[in-house]
Amino acid sequence: MPDPDDATCCQTLPLTTVQQLRMLLHHRANCVGNDALFVTEALLPATRISRQQTSEAFSLLISPRFSALLTSRPLDFQAVTGAEAAGEAVPICGVALSFEAGAIAAFLQNLISQVPAHSTLVETLTAFLPILQPNDPQAQSDFTLQLVQLLAQQASPILPSNSAVRHRAATLEQKVVERTQDLQSAMLAAETASRAKGEFIGAMSHELRTPLTAIIGMSSTLLRWSFGDLNERQRGFIQTIYNSGQHLLGLINDILDLSQLESGSTVLKLSAFSLTLLAQQTLTTMQAMAGQSHVTLELDAGVAPGRDRFIADPYRLQQILLNLLSNAIKFTPEGGHVILRIFADEGSAIFQIKDTGIGIPEEKRSLLFQKFQQLDTSYQRVYQGTGLGLALTKHLVELHGGRITVDSTVDVGTVVMVQLPHRSEARVGFRQQTQRRILLVKNREESANLLCDILTAAGYQLVWLVEGSTAVGQIEMIQPDAVIVDMEDPGSHGYPLIQQLRQNPMTRSLKVLAVVSPSSGDSLTRSLEAGADDCLMCPIQPSEVLPKVMQLISQNESLHGSEASGSEASGSEASEPVPEGLA
Repeated sequence: MPDPDDATCCQTLPLTTVQQLRMLLHHRANCVGNDALFVTEALLPATRISRQQTSEAFSLLISPRFSALLTSRPLDFQAVTGAEAAGEAVPICGVALSFEAGAIAAFLQNLISQVPAHSTLVETLTAFLPILQPNDPQAQSDFTLQLVQLLAQQASPILPSNSAVRHRAATLEQKVVERTQDLQSAMLAAETASRAKGEFIGAMSHELRTPLTAIIGMSSTLLRWSFGDLNERQRGFIQTIYNSGQHLLGLINDILDLSQLESGSTVLKLSAFSLTLLAQQTLTTMQAMAGQSHVTLELDAGVAPGRDRFIADPYRLQQILLNLLSNAIKFTPEGGHVILRIFADEGSAIFQIKDTGIGIPEEKRSLLFQKFQQLDTSYQRVYQGTGLGLALTKHLVELHGGRITVDSTVDVGTVVMVQLPHRSEARVGFRQQTQRRILLVKNREESANLLCDILTAAGYQLVWLVEGSTAVGQIEMIQPDAVIVDMEDPGSHGYPLIQQLRQNPMTRSLKVLAVVSPSSGDSLTRSLEAGADDCLMCPIQPSEVLPKVMQLISQNESLHGSEASGSEASGSEASEPVPEGLA
């Protein structure tokens, strides 16, 4: 252990102050939780560190945002207090306090070398070596202020005893204030640099995406519609160009997303959607990758129809699931299985990704969600990747207010669980009122543009579908507040579309506005009989569009309000069972 006299920051303090300083570090470790390591000489009774057991003491705190090393040694003299006449004395210690990551790492490595090799403590200490980094300026500033308060309370009794100690105590507070100001300036500079980094990444991503779009688009065109015959080798070259372009585009997107998340500029676009349909679409996207790896991909959706409607950012949630599924497939050998399970209770939705892959050693789990970290660090890595996917996933889960946990056994498999809290309609009601979603099924561009302009100008979010035969699946996924269907347009398939919506339990209560022509005679009656809630006559009069849409949405709000009241009144009903370990 380094001597206090050799340390950069060395003070002479009463033993009681040293003990309180050790307690301050211990309290900070408790606040951090499982992400922190706190070690003292008291935890090493079985080691060969004889000096630490007899004369020296230390407190070591390591966490992602703040690390510190406190060492102390009793001195050969005692400082007499103001109660000298009573014969009372205060033991004095030489104290060294270091925040420098390199010095702490050297101390930790020296500590590891003196602990028995097969001790579990060695694994614990080694796992925290990669975490060491310069302290976060805000965390350093907070600790410094606490340190000032502690020393201000305890320093005065020893001032008369020693001129050097008196001088240091007199100037310590000023030095701490200056250091705090330096840290605040450093924090401001770091924030400025972070903004500059975000702007740089945004600009570079745009500049890189432009040529990548050409590379991916042209190589894809050559693969599908090549002019002339391509031999297998030529086709392989083009396929490599296409795959490499897609890989690089995904990397650029991940870097940009992670940069935006870290800077706090990412905003969730909350909306209601179907959990089951989102999971089905995600699995469909991953089937090709699973097929190439000869891995079986399965879905176990245990969500009751009454709890299938969920409020979150569907794009970001799908991004979370895609990252976790691709990771599970990548680390699962041929013939293995990957299962996506979904559960929902009154308070949350739970996504469980289980694989029969290689597993994760316990000593490497602390690196799992750190950016640019790979568990396979050999020069000839078997598994490709940048180490961004899981770091991005953890940020997105926490942005939703959720949590992610990992349970893994080497050579058996891994289970990753994501739990997202349920948001009630009332909590996101303001945003939904300002961005109501309307889905338009219409093939005629001129009148469709007119409706788009009117509704968009009024603050509605409009989704325009040209083909009505495949609209039911899109409507189930998007869960709009109302649907406008052109009954006279052959491509819209108006009548069968409304009938399918009314027969589907997920869309049965959806409000439908039919666009009909008065020249068609019974089109108004047929539309209402098919299940339309109201009709809009052609040619479309702009003054009639908004009143009808607003009336339908207000009816929809009243319906959901009565359903919510009913569900609250019957809140004692049994909730959907959640598998053991997921509650």
